[in-house]
Amino acid sequence: MRLRLLANIIVPLVATGCCNAGSDPSQSAQPSTSAAPPAASAAPSAAETPAPAPTAERQIAGAAHILITWKGAERAPKTVTRSKEDAKKRAEEVLKQVKDGKATFEELVAKYTDDEISKAANGALGNFERNAMPPAFADATFAMEVGKTSDIVETPQGFHIIKRTR
Repeated sequence: MRLRLLANIIVPLVATGCCNAGSDPSQSAQPSTSAAPPAASAAPSAAETPAPAPTAERQIAGAAHILITWKGAERAPKTVTRSKEDAKKRAEEVLKQVKDGKATFEELVAKYTDDEISKAANGALGNFERNAMPPAFADATFAMEVGKTSDIVETPQGFHIIKRTR
């Protein structure tokens, strides 16, 4: 008796697939009470076969940054007390040093960044997809060639000087 009951459930599932993929949703998903599998249908024509969904190419870049923030900026450390105007001036001074080449980017990160998390990695943020960063940050990063440094980029977190690494 048990085997017969299982056969009535398993055979229709095997024949139609356990999730009824591609079946008409208006039809019931209840198993058939007959032990005979349903008749096989002809393969769909090319016109009936759905085209694969288009896949967007993933955009990935890598970057390091120097972040100069101000009191009240998003995720600003509590130790930061400078105003937004003072933060901008400081970012301009740091950018000048980057462009003059008097210090390496990594040395400037160690001395100036307010991002304690990336500071330990010389400002490195790793690789990321475009939509993982604030739009202004992502736009600046993806517009640069690898090895280049941005001008000052403002986001809600502060003023960034970005170096593209990938």
